[in-house]
Amino acid sequence: MKTEVISSEVSFKTQESKPLNRVLGGSIVVLIVALFAWIYQLSQGLIVTNMRNPFSWGLYIATFAFFVGIAAGGLIISSSVYLFNIEKLKPFTRIASLSAFASILGAGAIVLPDMGRVDRILNMFIHPNFRSPLVWDVTVIMAYMIVTFLSVYVQLLPDWKKENRGFLNGWTKGRTDEEVLALSKKWSKIVSLIGLPIAVLIHTVTALIFATQASRAWWNTAILPPDFISVAVASGTALVMLIALFVVGKEHFEEYHAAFKILATIVASALVVHFFFVAVDLLIHGWWGKPETKELFSLIFGCYGLVYATELLLPGFTMIYFFSAKGKRSFSSLILGSILLFIGVFAHRMMLMFPAFNSISLTLSLPAAGIESWSYPISVGQLREGMPSFVTSWSYVPSFIECMVALLPFGLVTFVVSFALKLYSFLPEKHE
Repeated sequence: MKTEVISSEVSFKTQESKPLNRVLGGSIVVLIVALFAWIYQLSQGLIVTNMRNPFSWGLYIATFAFFVGIAAGGLIISSSVYLFNIEKLKPFTRIASLSAFASILGAGAIVLPDMGRVDRILNMFIHPNFRSPLVWDVTVIMAYMIVTFLSVYVQLLPDWKKENRGFLNGWTKGRTDEEVLALSKKWSKIVSLIGLPIAVLIHTVTALIFATQASRAWWNTAILPPDFISVAVASGTALVMLIALFVVGKEHFEEYHAAFKILATIVASALVVHFFFVAVDLLIHGWWGKPETKELFSLIFGCYGLVYATELLLPGFTMIYFFSAKGKRSFSSLILGSILLFIGVFAHRMMLMFPAFNSISLTLSLPAAGIESWSYPISVGQLREGMPSFVTSWSYVPSFIECMVALLPFGLVTFVVSFALKLYSFLPEKHE
């Protein structure tokens, strides 16, 4: 019987190794491309991007918000399983913690290219301005990295003890396997108690960076922080599910089908909350019909209507699909719903930028000329012959270099996850 178990585990790992190697190799290629693009940006300056004074946040910050949300959602799932004793999801707690740790590394990585002068990040630590939400965001991100690392670490201790490997685990020597297991459970719960509020806080602070900008009507709403959290739970849970599906594979899908159904329901339920906030936000913005709102709506439903439709329709489809029996039934249906959700959420992050930066906050009313709202021109920050120095809007499309640099967190997250899965078992006691 023992021989059969060992044979089953060896067979399972052999089946995993080939796709894992391909994913790992692909992530290294993506990382190399992104790093070379970033080196080029460092040598030439942020002018190689299509961001300018009128549009100072673009693809990089949208990508940052995307990964911060996934990171928060991953730890919320992992912590909730321990705190609320959700037995069916316990096999996926390690994957959830790994997902959160990798995602916060990706979020932190993409902030650096957006700064332009990376060396100036030291000023934030030497001369912090505690009135700035950015200082609090950096503080919470660093705390989150530590918590997510600890969450992964303490959960892997029992396996490392049995296999006599791992790192920083010398202090477990002299303890029995049962003692190390008990220690792991104890500290996993402690980390969960700390991690859950930090997971909520990290995305709340990120949302407040946007919401506290009073001059940006699209951001300046109290709805933004809870909406960010609902999207984080949906997207973070979807990534946990996607990684778990990859680890489990089609062959063993039915063994964990009940857990996948719960994850799909969590995704769909979080999206219900998100769409409620979206409806309320649009209602509040449109209620009084001010000129600023008309301009905002013309951007949302007109100029950027296709991106906004992507933001609404793809997550909306996933929500309905995951509430249906068909959406939860198969391996491929869960992958489809998750991927569509990621595309929609990324569009949601980009749509934070477009209406906000192209709705010029400095306006002048000229009733005699019949002008309700005239936007002041803004300097583009450069002077070139034949080009205007001032604009009232900026048609932002990420440059090729921006797109290549923005691959950095995607490559990093994929590398960390695939490398960790290759080294350690993140599905404890599987198929025994």
